[in-house]
Amino acid sequence: MNGDSKSRLAAMRSANPDLTAAALVTTDGFAVASDVSAGVDEEALAALAADLIARAGRSSREFGNGDIEELYARGPQGYLVVMSAGIDQALVCLAKSDTTVGLLLRDVRKAAREFAS
Repeated sequence: MNGDSKSRLAAMRSANPDLTAAALVTTDGFAVASDVSAGVDEEALAALAADLIARAGRSSREFGNGDIEELYARGPQGYLVVMSAGIDQALVCLAKSDTTVGLLLRDVRKAAREFAS
């Protein structure tokens, strides 16, 4: 795993305690770097995030909306956010259900831009 990316993910989670997991993944479903809470399977997170990106991207293109840049889902236990972080990478984050969504999206968008550059 990329040490610099891992430390950037750890810093992001430290700055926003509502984040329970953050991972930089390839669009093929492999973890590049991660910082996750105990009990979060980083390989499953990477693979499932890549699958979400592929399916959502296909749907978006099919209906004329172009490529997916970001998506998020809310469930009873929290949020899942996936954002494009370059051509072949995405940033996937899990957050607690009581997070402030605006701050969560701001933090994840900022980190995704940094990973893309």
